[in-house]
Amino acid sequence: MSQATTKSIPVTPAETLLHQASLETSLSIDDTLRRMPRRAINQLSAAHRLRWFFLMQCRHTELTRVTKDLIELLTLNNEVSIISVVGSTGIGKTTLAQSLRSTLLSKIFRDAQPSETPVLLVAAPANGEKSLSWRVLYNRIFQQSREPLPEHKRSMNIVEGQMVVSIKPKAGLAEMREAVENMLKHRNVKLLIIDEAMHLLRFASYTAVMDTLKSLADVYSTKLLLIGSFDVGELMVEYGQVARRSEVIHYRRYHLSNENDKKEFLRVLAKLLELWPCEEVPNLIPIGELLMQASVGSIGLLKCIALKLVALQMLAPGEKFDANMLKKAVKSKKALREIESESVQGEAALIGSTYGESFFADETQQEVLKALTVIARNAKEEIK
Repeated sequence: MSQATTKSIPVTPAETLLHQASLETSLSIDDTLRRMPRRAINQLSAAHRLRWFFLMQCRHTELTRVTKDLIELLTLNNEVSIISVVGSTGIGKTTLAQSLRSTLLSKIFRDAQPSETPVLLVAAPANGEKSLSWRVLYNRIFQQSREPLPEHKRSMNIVEGQMVVSIKPKAGLAEMREAVENMLKHRNVKLLIIDEAMHLLRFASYTAVMDTLKSLADVYSTKLLLIGSFDVGELMVEYGQVARRSEVIHYRRYHLSNENDKKEFLRVLAKLLELWPCEEVPNLIPIGELLMQASVGSIGLLKCIALKLVALQMLAPGEKFDANMLKKAVKSKKALREIESESVQGEAALIGSTYGESFFADETQQEVLKALTVIARNAKEEIK
């Protein structure tokens, strides 16, 4: 009787190179690479040059707007405790989360004590189970906060004047949850960022999930930032216990029909070419609009295309660029149609529910705002 054999999926050298370079986890060489200018990377290996290119971030107007809105919500004295940033697949939400964390630590929380962890960034677990593994999520929170021995946390109670400690061999879920809350308080965590938050919504009990997240946001003065797909934004609006104290920020893609959007997208493309980590730099500007269509107006997907092109070019003889590489660097037609369809539906569902789309965002109220601006200006002139 012959044994069934499992066929492995072949992996190309380009995919291997790309995987190694685009790991989300930090590598020991990352800080050194970030400090290196473009002219200094020529002597590095292909893997290190590609990693350098992956680490380089291109600021653009939409990233700046979303970051500004987030900082407003985080620094103003308000009752908002849960914020969600939502957008299309591949738009660059994880890059946004990492960029925001760096910005907050360097500008807002730069005076934090060594014992404090003002900003925590974790990814929601996608473990394929039928129920959400809170234990995995709590462990990730502990790891990012450098909390020691998370599995050995114990509950403590005062019984008849004596401290009684749980003697169970392994911390239970309730004990881990209590330990997370204590950690948030004692380490002065101002913001807990949960990336890939759509993984929390794969389970039927949305109410239970949101109740748990809400209670985490109620601890001390911690705010919760959920980053994910359009579904996360819809849940924020529909879940009554959260809607009053939440805000949704839409991380928008660029549209070819909008001239300003097109100019900004092409500017970012030009910046990527300036950073191109190969001696031969392809001239992609003439096909900029086609690349905008091929990335559905998403800077994140544009960066993915660029990374794949670089990986393919690095493996070519003499690292010579070939236009045919574009066929393999861009997603399939079917995949692009799916992303476009999901984006259109998600954007339509968010209309009127995001941060800044208030009563005074209506066109009929714009004249009122203009009038108030004129009155304020005249008042200043009279004082002078």
